[in-house]
Amino acid sequence: MTSEQKQAIQNLRSQGQTYIKIAAHLDMSINTVKAFCRRNSLAINRCKLCGKPLVHIEKHKPKTFCNDRCRQAWWKTNRDLMNKRAIYHFVCQRCKKPFDSYGNRGRKYCSHSCYIAERFGVP
Repeated sequence: MTSEQKQAIQNLRSQGQTYIKIAAHLDMSINTVKAFCRRNSLAINRCKLCGKPLVHIEKHKPKTFCNDRCRQAWWKTNRDLMNKRAIYHFVCQRCKKPFDSYGNRGRKYCSHSCYIAERFGVP
């Protein structure tokens, strides 16, 4: 890679160009452009939902979303990507229906109404 190509990558990346556009403009491999940007800290992290550039703060975990609204909207549409390892299967002590509980190993009732009915003897 020539010094002119390196300078061109830096200029195009500072303008917000993507790896694909830079590689096409310079007639290079996309992986070459990615590697150069990664090695020279030219990678621009973007919000997973809206694509806005994210500012990285030194000694902090890299951001994934630009704000809470984007984070909640992304997880709402991608619930299947959650790593749910703590799903427990139970049978309600009152109505005897099977139910699943996420993250709570000690549940005994499937709903609040079953709990109240059992606790206070409501038929």
